[in-house]
Amino acid sequence: MRGIAIESEVRHSCRVHARLLDAFIEMTREELDRHSPGFVEESLRELLETLRTERKLYGSLGAIMPVAHHPIENAA
Repeated sequence: MRGIAIESEVRHSCRVHARLLDAFIEMTREELDRHSPGFVEESLRELLETLRTERKLYGSLGAIMPVAHHPIENAA
């Protein structure tokens, strides 16, 4: 039975992490909208991609779906 309890704890932990990542992704998107092209904007885009990758991992580990993300248009 302990294995089931551990699995439940891991899934709960994944949901908590995913929720925090969702909030940080949204904050990062809002901050990105305030910056024009340049170093800060590029850095925030890279951070956003990293956060989204991490969020997908927690979603699959916790058997939860990632939130829909808003695609960022490529300026090139």
